[in-house]
Amino acid sequence: MKPRDKAIVELNNGGYDFKRHGANHDIYYCQRTGCIIPLKRHDFDESDLRYIVSEIKKNERREP
Repeated sequence: MKPRDKAIVELNNGGYDFKRHGANHDIYYCQRTGCIIPLKRHDFDESDLRYIVSEIKKNERREP
Protein backbone atom coordinates (compact mmCIF):
# COMPACT_ATOMS: atom_id res chain seq x y z
CA MET A 1 0.00 0.00 0.00
CA LYS A 2 1.33 3.44 -0.90
CA PRO A 3 1.97 6.00 1.89
CA ARG A 4 -0.83 8.26 0.62
CA ASP A 5 -3.31 5.38 0.68
CA LYS A 6 -2.22 4.55 4.24
CA ALA A 7 -2.77 8.17 5.22
CA ILE A 8 -6.30 8.10 3.83
CA VAL A 9 -7.06 4.97 5.86
CA GLU A 10 -5.63 6.64 9.00
CA LEU A 11 -7.72 9.76 8.37
CA ASN A 12 -10.89 7.72 7.93
CA ASN A 13 -10.14 5.70 11.09
CA GLY A 14 -9.52 8.96 12.97
CA GLY A 15 -12.99 10.27 12.09
CA TYR A 16 -11.94 12.54 9.21
CA ASP A 17 -14.15 12.76 6.13
CA PHE A 18 -13.18 13.89 2.66
CA LYS A 19 -14.35 17.49 2.25
CA ARG A 20 -13.13 18.63 -1.18
CA HIS A 21 -10.38 18.61 -3.77
CA GLY A 22 -7.98 21.53 -3.87
CA ALA A 23 -5.41 22.37 -6.53
CA ASN A 24 -2.58 20.39 -4.92
CA HIS A 25 -4.25 18.97 -1.80
CA ASP A 26 -7.35 17.09 -0.75
CA ILE A 27 -9.04 18.48 2.34
CA TYR A 28 -10.18 16.20 5.16
CA TYR A 29 -12.40 17.48 7.97
CA CYS A 30 -13.29 16.03 11.37
CA GLN A 31 -16.65 17.27 12.56
CA ARG A 32 -16.04 15.98 16.10
CA THR A 33 -12.93 18.15 16.64
CA GLY A 34 -13.53 20.82 13.99
CA CYS A 35 -10.03 20.25 12.57
CA ILE A 36 -9.00 20.29 8.92
CA ILE A 37 -6.02 18.36 7.53
CA PRO A 38 -4.75 18.97 3.98
CA LEU A 39 -3.44 15.85 2.23
CA LYS A 40 -0.88 16.40 -0.53
CA ARG A 41 -1.68 14.82 -3.89
CA HIS A 42 1.85 14.71 -5.32
CA ASP A 43 5.25 13.62 -3.99
CA PHE A 44 3.71 12.02 -0.89
CA ASP A 45 6.23 9.94 1.06
CA GLU A 46 6.72 8.25 4.44
CA SER A 47 7.61 11.49 6.22
CA ASP A 48 4.32 13.01 5.05
CA LEU A 49 2.52 9.93 6.37
CA ARG A 50 4.19 10.34 9.79
CA TYR A 51 3.13 14.02 9.83
CA ILE A 52 -0.51 13.15 9.05
CA VAL A 53 -0.62 10.49 11.77
CA SER A 54 0.90 12.90 14.30
CA GLU A 55 -1.66 15.59 13.38
CA ILE A 56 -4.52 13.12 13.85
CA LYS A 57 -3.21 12.17 17.30
CA LYS A 58 -2.58 15.81 18.27
CA ASN A 59 -6.09 16.84 17.23
CA GLU A 60 -7.66 13.95 19.15
CA ARG A 61 -6.20 15.45 22.34
CA ARG A 62 -7.76 18.83 21.45
CA GLU A 63 -11.22 17.30 21.41
CA PRO A 64 -13.71 19.46 23.35
